[in-house]
Amino acid sequence: MTLIAPPTLHDTLTLSLKPNAELSSQTTALVALAERVIVCSPEDSVEASAFLSKVQHLRRWITGIYKDAKAPLATAKKTLDEQEKALLGPLGIAEDRVMQLIVAFTREQTAERVLLAEAALDAQLMGEPGPLLPIPPVVTTIDGMQSRTTYSATVTNLRALVLSVAGQLLLDTPGATKVTRAWLTQVCAPTPQCTLSLLEPSATTLNALARALRTDLSVPGAVLSSTVTLVAR
Repeated sequence: MTLIAPPTLHDTLTLSLKPNAELSSQTTALVALAERVIVCSPEDSVEASAFLSKVQHLRRWITGIYKDAKAPLATAKKTLDEQEKALLGPLGIAEDRVMQLIVAFTREQTAERVLLAEAALDAQLMGEPGPLLPIPPVVTTIDGMQSRTTYSATVTNLRALVLSVAGQLLLDTPGATKVTRAWLTQVCAPTPQCTLSLLEPSATTLNALARALRTDLSVPGAVLSSTVTLVAR
């Protein structure tokens, strides 16, 4: 297999926002040459590895160029982020404080209106004379400001969650006896809401385990895979 030598790279390059014609040309040339690489013999493999080395060196060279070119932008972004955080942080604290005061007061007013309504109803049921005065609505915000209630959940006992999901899965699996189902219900406290979607495997932990154990990895539901990478110095 005969390989065409790629163009010689310059030591320096001035990078602008406009794509560099020389850099694009060299990249295009190597990509085109890669389509012509064929490995059918040890000699072909050695020549292909030499070409692979050129590609990797060009890739690392381009990465270094863009890293240097983006360094001032990264510094500027960090500075702007810090300035933005310095402004938004105190505003967020002030917003939350005032919001909580209004929400707490609104809840108190709502609770009082509920008590007044209950007292008025009790009076009516007791047959006490006198007209029932309508309870005026409580206005605690300006026009256009809406109240939105959001709900969220936090896991405080991961073991209990895992047991409940496992118990529900086992209950949904045919073949369990009454004794087994009773034991699962008592120990795992399963509910139909505890589905497998509540759990997510940790790819970081699983990959670390695979790197440590390699072919000895034995985790039900997980498949071991390996990738060979060639790196030129």
